[in-house]
Amino acid sequence: MNRNKVLGKGLSALIQEADLRGVPRGDVDGKSVVMVGLDEVGLNPDQPRKLFNEAALSELATSIRSVGILQPVLLRRMKDGDNIVSHPESVSGDSAVKYGVVAGERRVRAARIAGLETIPALVCSYEGAESLKVALLENIQREDLGPVEEAEAYRHLMNALGSTQEKLADVLGKNRSTIANSLRLLLLEDEILELLQEGKISRGHGKALLGMEAGVPRVQLAKKCFRKGLSVRDCENRVREMVGGPTRTKRKSSRKTPQAEPAIRAFQERAEQVYGSPVVIDREPGSGKGMIKVRFYSDSDLVRLLKIMGVDTDL
Repeated sequence: MNRNKVLGKGLSALIQEADLRGVPRGDVDGKSVVMVGLDEVGLNPDQPRKLFNEAALSELATSIRSVGILQPVLLRRMKDGDNIVSHPESVSGDSAVKYGVVAGERRVRAARIAGLETIPALVCSYEGAESLKVALLENIQREDLGPVEEAEAYRHLMNALGSTQEKLADVLGKNRSTIANSLRLLLLEDEILELLQEGKISRGHGKALLGMEAGVPRVQLAKKCFRKGLSVRDCENRVREMVGGPTRTKRKSSRKTPQAEPAIRAFQERAEQVYGSPVVIDREPGSGKGMIKVRFYSDSDLVRLLKIMGVDTDL
């Protein structure tokens, strides 16, 4: 309950300790606003939101030309070695960039389209994982992230913080199950993730598709959902048919072990809570044998998982 209250306060709750410097222009929540040159602002390559609708940006640019930027963007001062993307039209190059966008990249992009030279901003001292956390929170609060962007942002932040799903849930004020279900989408094939990213199928479709094994049939079903406009319910029914079908004979045989599948799913969810990564328990029917698969996304993520398992990673 307290976590949700914190999340509901928005960015003002996150910038209480921000280091604000520059020529004052006004104030927001008691913090000074400064005017910053757009050529001095670099974009964050780790921005959770990857897709920006050009038509929506154009509309926002028109509004900005008319009334200006009503809500200051949140920036941080850049340091040597920071990874940023400079203004693509800047003739002075990366050396001119002094600030990186923490929150408000859409406004920055629209301001450039509108032809502005300066923008109102709050300058904070966030770095690394803290900067990513704020960017993620802003997008979640505005519901701007697509399902794949959100899942990748959770994974990235977990790696940056070296934390589990449970700890990340505490940090973001989200239910652990929400984060776990989001991360599970990353188990889908790249072709399906692309359909999700482009909004051709929904998060519900992705969740339904996770109910069947990976492979060509799953990808084909995802594409069929898009081509034929199948609803999530239709997708769920197709998955049931493909993994066993609702025939009476198969329903009778499934009654012999009604608790097996739910139990395995429960174990997977508990394991995901411990490891902070998608877990698959592949159990051979009737033999009691199988394997546990834990997904990792980078060398650093592998090291994080090995440490959780108690493996000495110092070579």
